[in-house]
Amino acid sequence: MAKLDAVVIGNSASMLNGAPVTTQDVDLLIRDTKANRRKLAIFAEEIGGSSPGGLTFASVRSRAQSVTVGDERLAVAALADVIRSKQAANRPKDRAVLPILRDTMAVKKKLE
Repeated sequence: MAKLDAVVIGNSASMLNGAPVTTQDVDLLIRDTKANRRKLAIFAEEIGGSSPGGLTFASVRSRAQSVTVGDERLAVAALADVIRSKQAANRPKDRAVLPILRDTMAVKKKLE
């Protein structure tokens, strides 16, 4: 296992934040360090795959929540950061999910 210093972002983060969306991949925002570059090369060999929107690792990590998936703890990007990333990517599939993510964030804020 590569043990990258990373934050789950994209629709996987949205799902882990309670948004009713699906995805077929996992997007990771990875801290840019020499160690992580080496780990990323190992990781890429294992699974094959930057976040648009000018999001930095440190800023996304500072707002991320820790979520347990199986035996692992994952840093999961806040919905606001996922939304910012999807707005910047501006692909049709990203634009399509934005209303759902915004609605989910609004409901979560009301429940807090």
